[in-house]
Amino acid sequence: MNAIVKTQPLPAMTLVGVSRDFISVLGVNSNAHEILPQLWGELFDKLEDLDEFEFTWSVGVLEPPKGKNPKPGQLSYFAGLLVEEVPEDLAGMRVLDVPAGNFAVCEHIGDVEDIGETTAWFYNEYLDSSGLVEREAPHYEIYDERFNPESPESVIMVCAPIE
Repeated sequence: MNAIVKTQPLPAMTLVGVSRDFISVLGVNSNAHEILPQLWGELFDKLEDLDEFEFTWSVGVLEPPKGKNPKPGQLSYFAGLLVEEVPEDLAGMRVLDVPAGNFAVCEHIGDVEDIGETTAWFYNEYLDSSGLVEREAPHYEIYDERFNPESPESVIMVCAPIE
């Protein structure tokens, strides 16, 4: 595992995307490796139905599920695209505005298949021993211009909200 952790502010973001509940890699019987790639595929399939659609980062937003009686480890995942302007035709997608704030940012460097290992280390080991205090807010996975699933130097940012 190759990771770098730092603290930094992240800006407010307007995202356009799709969402679904799943069981986190930190939970028992995780289905993240099945559900999340399908969700991202669904999002990019919807883009093919749109004329022009400009976005910068891809952002996964993780929050507690909205329904009653969630399963252990269940989270809601929003696969979104950072936009400056929301298109008129959303092709079945929805808009999510997320607030700015301070975050502990773990930069996972390497194969996207290993993100679960890095995420588990970041939340179960690093954050527990760092002295940082998490605040109640969405958590993010950010795929910026450094993300390239074909490169061993690819970067994914795993972001935990902190005070």
